Amino acid sequence: MVQYLLFAIAFLIAGVGVELIGFGISAILMSLLPFILPLSTAIPLVAVISLVATGIVAIKTKTHNLSPHLIPLFAGAFVGVPLGILFLGYAQEETLSLILGVVLIVYVLYNFFSKESFLKMGNVGGFIMGSIAGFFGASFNVNGPLIGLYSIANENLSKHENKDLVATYMGITGVFVVVGHLLSGRITGEVLRYVLFALPCLFLGLFLGTELFKKVSPIWIERAIYAFVFIAGVSLLFK
Repeated sequence: MVQYLLFAIAFLIAGVGVELIGFGISAILMSLLPFILPLSTAIPLVAVISLVATGIVAIKTKTHNLSPHLIPLFAGAFVGVPLGILFLGYAQEETLSLILGVVLIVYVLYNFFSKESFLKMGNVGGFIMGSIAGFFGASFNVNGPLIGLYSIANENLSKHENKDLVATYMGITGVFVVVGHLLSGRITGEVLRYVLFALPCLFLGLFLGTELFKKVSPIWIERAIYAFVFIAGVSLLFK
């Protein structure tokens, strides 16, 4: 019973997070679910849920003139996503837990201490970041923080445009990630049952996040999410 309660709370929090900052759902879920489910189940489950959530957010926050930023990212994703799917086929679960913990910690520390991305926006930077994010998105479902860090390098983008850029990238690349998991046989009947259980909690979180986005400064929620993800990342190192 406690396991299902924690499961529901995880998806509720993730839904709130993605509505507030455009990403966070995968990072939050991949911080929590490895303590509840095997990674072999958690990774494809989060991929499906992330696709649903970011797709909804991208449609709701759609802005204009983001194609010059998105095209290089998508070009890179065509390289990174297949490599991430291939990596999953060879890595051991203990190794995945260790790498995931390190990835989460590095993401959080970089975002906390740095005020700009390590790659400037442009065709080259976009392709490189799209490749890196595609790899980590396919292998660990953790690409949102990378794209978020990349997007803030362009100070001309508004809060809504940054949110749309991240959600659109994650939504579209999420289709390829889910297809890759499907072709690899990782999306099983068990995974789909968890998806059906998670969706009501996710939709409630999306609704609450929409209301909070109107009233609360996203920066405080973002800091809380990263603090939580950092603690979970450390815990995964000793799991």
